[in-house]
Amino acid sequence: MGNCRFIQNPCQLQIQETDDDLYEVLATLKNCDQQIFAFLFAMLKKEQIQDSSKFLLINKQKIEAQYLQHTENIQQIEKECGRNQIRKITNVLQKIKNHDFNKENYSEEEYKTLKDDLITNISNNMIIIEFLKFLVHLTALDERYIKCGSNSLHLLVKMKVDLKESSFKNIRIRNTSLIGAKLVSCNLSGSEFDNVIISGVNLNQAQLFNCKWRGLSINEGIKLNCHSYKVMQVCFSPDSQLLASCSENISIHFLNVKTRKIKYIIRGERELSSLSFSPNNTILAFSSGIFVYLWNMNTGKQISKLIGHSSYVSSVNFSPDGTKLASGSQDQSIHLWDVKTREQQAKLDGHQREVNSICYSPDGTTLASGSKDWSIRLWDVKTGQSKAKLDGHSSAVDSICYSPDGTTLASGSLDWSIRLWDVKTGLQKAKLDGHEKGIISVNFSPEGTTLASGSFDKSIRLWDVRTGQQKAQLDGHLGSVWSVNFSPDGTKLASGSYDKSIRLWDVKTVQQKAEVDGHSGAVWSVDFSPDGTILASGSYDKSIRLWDVKTGQQKTKLDGHSETVYSVNFSPDGTTIASGSYDQSIRLWDVKTGSQKAKLDGHENGIISVNFSPEGTTLASGSFDKSIRLWDVRTGQQKAQLDGHLGAVWSVNFSPDGTLLASGSYDKSIRLWDVKTGYQKVKIDGHSEAVQSVNFSPDGATLASGSSDNSIKLWNVKTGYEKARFIGHSDYVMSVKFSSDGTTLASGSYDQSIRLWDVKTGVQKTQLESHSGYVYSVNFSPDGTTLASGSHDQSIRLWGVRKGQKKALFDGHQSGVFSVNFSPDGGTLASGSTDISIRLWNVKTGQQKAKLSGHSSYVSSVNFSPDGTILASGSYDQSICLWDVKTEQQKAKLYGHSSVVTSVNFSFDGTTLASGSYDQSIRFWDVKTGKQKAKLEGHENGILSVNFSPDGATLASGSYDQSIRLWDVKTGQQKTKLDGHSETVYSVNFSPDGTTIASGSYDQSIRLWDVKTGSQKAKLDGHENGIISVNFSPEGTTLASGSFDKSIRLWDVRTGQQKAQLDGHLGAVWSVNFSPDGTLLASGSYDKSIRLWDVKTGYQKVKIDGHSEAVQSVNFSPDGATLASGSSDNSIKLWNVKTGYEKARFIGHSDYVMSVKFSSDGTTLASGSYDQSIRLWDVKTGVQKTQLESHSGYVYSVNFSPDGTTLASGSHDQSIRLWGVRKGQKKALFDGHQSGVFSVNFSPDGGTLASGSTDISIRLWNVKTGQQKAKLSGHSSYVSSVNFSPDGTILASGSYDQSICLWDVKTEQQKAKLYGHSSVVTSVNFSFDGTTLASGSYDQSIRFWDVKTGKQKAKLEGHENGILSVNFSPDGATLASGSYDQSIRLWDVKTGQQKTKLDGHLGAVWSVNFSPDGTILASGSYDKSIRLWDVKTGQQKAQLDGHQSYVFTVNFSPDGTTLASGSFDKSIRLWDVRTGQQKTQFDNYSGYVYQVNFSPDGITLASGGYGESISLWDVLIGSSILSSENRQKDILTYFQPLINSTIENASSFNTLLLISKQLVLQTQGALIFKAEFVTQQRVDLKSLFISKGSYILENLFRLQRQ
Repeated sequence: MGNCRFIQNPCQLQIQETDDDLYEVLATLKNCDQQIFAFLFAMLKKEQIQDSSKFLLINKQKIEAQYLQHTENIQQIEKECGRNQIRKITNVLQKIKNHDFNKENYSEEEYKTLKDDLITNISNNMIIIEFLKFLVHLTALDERYIKCGSNSLHLLVKMKVDLKESSFKNIRIRNTSLIGAKLVSCNLSGSEFDNVIISGVNLNQAQLFNCKWRGLSINEGIKLNCHSYKVMQVCFSPDSQLLASCSENISIHFLNVKTRKIKYIIRGERELSSLSFSPNNTILAFSSGIFVYLWNMNTGKQISKLIGHSSYVSSVNFSPDGTKLASGSQDQSIHLWDVKTREQQAKLDGHQREVNSICYSPDGTTLASGSKDWSIRLWDVKTGQSKAKLDGHSSAVDSICYSPDGTTLASGSLDWSIRLWDVKTGLQKAKLDGHEKGIISVNFSPEGTTLASGSFDKSIRLWDVRTGQQKAQLDGHLGSVWSVNFSPDGTKLASGSYDKSIRLWDVKTVQQKAEVDGHSGAVWSVDFSPDGTILASGSYDKSIRLWDVKTGQQKTKLDGHSETVYSVNFSPDGTTIASGSYDQSIRLWDVKTGSQKAKLDGHENGIISVNFSPEGTTLASGSFDKSIRLWDVRTGQQKAQLDGHLGAVWSVNFSPDGTLLASGSYDKSIRLWDVKTGYQKVKIDGHSEAVQSVNFSPDGATLASGSSDNSIKLWNVKTGYEKARFIGHSDYVMSVKFSSDGTTLASGSYDQSIRLWDVKTGVQKTQLESHSGYVYSVNFSPDGTTLASGSHDQSIRLWGVRKGQKKALFDGHQSGVFSVNFSPDGGTLASGSTDISIRLWNVKTGQQKAKLSGHSSYVSSVNFSPDGTILASGSYDQSICLWDVKTEQQKAKLYGHSSVVTSVNFSFDGTTLASGSYDQSIRFWDVKTGKQKAKLEGHENGILSVNFSPDGATLASGSYDQSIRLWDVKTGQQKTKLDGHSETVYSVNFSPDGTTIASGSYDQSIRLWDVKTGSQKAKLDGHENGIISVNFSPEGTTLASGSFDKSIRLWDVRTGQQKAQLDGHLGAVWSVNFSPDGTLLASGSYDKSIRLWDVKTGYQKVKIDGHSEAVQSVNFSPDGATLASGSSDNSIKLWNVKTGYEKARFIGHSDYVMSVKFSSDGTTLASGSYDQSIRLWDVKTGVQKTQLESHSGYVYSVNFSPDGTTLASGSHDQSIRLWGVRKGQKKALFDGHQSGVFSVNFSPDGGTLASGSTDISIRLWNVKTGQQKAKLSGHSSYVSSVNFSPDGTILASGSYDQSICLWDVKTEQQKAKLYGHSSVVTSVNFSFDGTTLASGSYDQSIRFWDVKTGKQKAKLEGHENGILSVNFSPDGATLASGSYDQSIRLWDVKTGQQKTKLDGHLGAVWSVNFSPDGTILASGSYDKSIRLWDVKTGQQKAQLDGHQSYVFTVNFSPDGTTLASGSFDKSIRLWDVRTGQQKTQFDNYSGYVYQVNFSPDGITLASGGYGESISLWDVLIGSSILSSENRQKDILTYFQPLINSTIENASSFNTLLLISKQLVLQTQGALIFKAEFVTQQRVDLKSLFISKGSYILENLFRLQRQ
């Protein structure tokens, strides 16, 4: 460590004994290094210190020495100061430990003055700020400092210290307020919050793993969904225990306030509009239609139906003593009822329109009523006479309410106002303004100090009754708020809304005084200062405010305007702000001092827009007076007036060079003005409504405009012509702004969204939704990293701009994609579609770069020129278009063909374009001039494809006439005609070396031709329908083909063998094309999608799921609780074994699922299918882990080796394959069988694989080498089943020839042939001791054979049709059999007697299987069902339904908890054996897989099905399983792909800063895993977090499974 010499130093501080003054204690740290606190915390954390001050005190010298070594290259004097830092910090920690700062809650109101003084002293002291952060971190280690750490975080929030992207892992915060905390992108994993107020906290992109936040308070209501129509009224019971709500869905719901669960429901006869509890809580009155009902709350029965009104009853209210009930109606009358006798006591007439609301005074002597006639009336209850009429409202009075003391009456009206009336005098006491639409409901708090109001503007507002000031605004409802009601104890507020929801609000929290800056009216304009540090905003509240961009703190408020400020703009040097207002004035402000520099008068109406010229000497203004004015900034004098617009001028903007001014107007036009002369240069018409905003691109060449017609347009400034039109907004576009680099355009709209557009392509890049009101203004920061927006919701938001996620699925076309082609550099993909458009895509990001429109019919072919500068397109409209790739403009349109142009192709030098057409001709075109050079005739039908040779000398063409022709490009003469195909030739393609031509035909074949000789070199068979497209890889070793069979195949050009099959498209694959580097393959399909494939792995990057047909296979999970099933409907489902209910559905296969098998640990399910693929699924989540493809025919059977390292598969492709389980590589391909493989089985030691085939042979294979060891011949027909004895010395085989053969595995000789069956032997099975062999046959019998002697021991008869399956119980005492006779029978192995017959199936029983403990038998049947039977009683325990066709196989997992099933509906389903619920369903395989089976260690999967080969696959390839849920890095690594796929179409922006008086919790993009967020009322806030854009990772996991 080196030598340390401690010396006296001049900067040493003497610690003063000042325990009381917190600032003086903290000030002693003034000479400490800022970085020392991070150093100390890291040390304390490493040592896991729980008593930090004691540790520092004891070890201060050692720590000082380590810190001095840690800090290199510092001055000696600093070193000397550093020697005392640990001592200072230790002293401060000891003093703070006993200080009030570590005992009391500094967020309480009583500490406000002390706290304000402290903040004034320390807000600019970075050392103290770092120490406060240190105290926050210290809470994670030392519980002694939790209180001061909590207070420290509160202070940091109050000071608006920049905390974004901070790590606060494991901190413990208690009893404080974090109102408005900006914790963007912070890591709060492991943190514990207790009794913390989180109103307005910004947790966007925060990491919240394993958090425990309890006792939270938030100003946002808890949403309760119980009604299916709008909620008309909410009302608390007098004891506060129940909340009643009535709705248009003719029901009243009673919710337990504490549990928030529905207690019971009352159904009405018609729409329910009003309700009221009697004061003693025994009766509920409610109105339905024209009737009033009384309901006994104790018995739950109707007491009476009160008849008297002739129209809809809108309001009911009990008198305070509960003896009377008042009802108000649309018949303009009020009725008073005697509650005891149910008789009408009085009818009160006087209102001229409908009565909307009635309310008794607290003493019960007066009744108030509000009406649609705009008046309020006070009635004497005793006499029924009108006492007073209160006038003042200018529209219908919807709600009235007495204050608890009866002195004040509140009324809410559709005139947008609330009025308070003095009951005694009848005079108006106050008018409360603030709502932006009509008021529907008002209600006093129990103590009478607060009034709540609900409005059509969707908000709730709380008002101070004494002052008339608004105390709080509660946002959250998505529809009008029809009712608000305080609980009798005053702690809660309930609200009911048109959005069908009820919300409960914590009154104390929502009234919390928060010192939050923000406008009190709509924000019309926002503008960044040139250096990006200040944001200016102009508002409806008449003020201009300047904000610190980094902290969000208000720097200055500029007052002076007397009306709305519509526009603010910084001068280029940032020293001056110009503002334009509806008060008809423009004002110039000094940014530094905040003082007004000048007032510019001249406009005759409000100013809407102001803009400085680039050099800052001129200011332009647009006004409601239809004029534009130019002002001299220095003198304040008007320089010019520009007239011409016929409507208000909404926007003005100078060009970057200052020579032009653009203006947009209500008259729908844009005008360009010469700034020097003041003359109009150009008038641009094109919008169909008012032009709200105009903005020049940074280079001045393009002008963007946003309009009330909901569109954005780009204009060529030089010509005035429209360049592009962006469609997307659903309401007025109020603001458009270019980013500083000109690549992105931002737009703000009345639809409350902000959209970012790619200027080059016109494609919407992202949509930002968070504002709850119109977006009036958007503006980029100078560096382009931040976007600001101002809204009618009174808030300003700053958005962090980041790159969007990559996409591998290019969505955009509205119909089928006919052709795709990469640019030479591989960066761009072009696609042509039946939607008549051509689109250019960025290959890296998946974003659409451009949409090229010009053709009038389907685009059949697209092709890049060799240098990538030109794109050619051929169309059904008979034309060819040439496009400039850089400018995206059409260069030329070539006419000549008289029918559809099917194919276009450039020569390799790019000078000539060839085209093929249905008109049977090929034409050559001069690319430079667009002239036709030659016409090649010869084909006898339409040409579908043309392709140049690499040297450009030869052209190949494919035609409907079934031929391929080679043409001399120079002479146009036909060189060769290649015949061989028997159907249309859809595609031809030269190999890169030009020696070979590949052709694809509707005859389902691909052919390779020798270009030199014209002879056929090879025929590639495999596709199951016509081939539409073929394409060589750049190196020429691989050929890709796309087909009507919906698949893509990769072929080895040298051997002609299929290398891979890429399945996924749901329609014909029209086009395939390699990227230039050969790593990607692009495909375009009739299913409207484009897909990218990894050529090396053959894995599809994007899959489309879906299915519904017969059940091929079932299999249990190891714990026996779940059953999986595979079906011909391509799905896999998981079922609960106990109840038979479906638990989950897995989507993935594209054809019948023939076999499903669990891994030995039950975590993975394998499925095999007619789609010739095997898939591995995560049983817990349902997520597909990998897809294994290699067989070229159906896979009938798969089986693991005993050691689990190898998987064998047998297939209809006549081959057997061995697969290495661990690495997923193919270990061996067992080719030898001449027909389908029906059965495969490993020897017990795993060294040998036996296979039985329809080629009549049995083959033994060396699993390690893949070599065939023996071919066993003896049967004279199909071998249906093979099975090893438990010791592996004997192999039994059953055959269609009605015999069973026993084979000596060692000598490979037949030991015995067992005759007895008179029909096909379908199944053979050894007993567990190996002494007995059971066989089942179509002859309806089961036979037991003595393995040693070969003699038949017993013949079990009873079935009335063929036996399909036999299976021994684990103890060997019972044999189960399933038959065509629809029954299952249990047999006593010892006696041969039938023990039980299990009936229930309505079709043949294909498969029977015992659970590992022998207590349950599962069966799968032709009737599409799976049944579970109690072996002891013979009773059916459960029926598992879900498969869409017959169930082919069932199999228990090793632990017996899960059952899997496979079916001809192409699906595999997993079932929970205990519950009978379906756990998972796998779908969308391309072919039947009869059986899949995991190795015991789960590393290898074997697959077999309706194919001819067997394959072994590595289970670990594909989606990786989470290695450790306790490690955050593992969690992030695992879930990131799920997060990316979930948000790839969502916004890639998050709000960095929200400036608003309204406290809104923000959690957009927050990652939550195994966390707890619970309020003091025990409400789980996760649903609120989700609604605000959080990702609950556990939910994403389940979502992908589904």
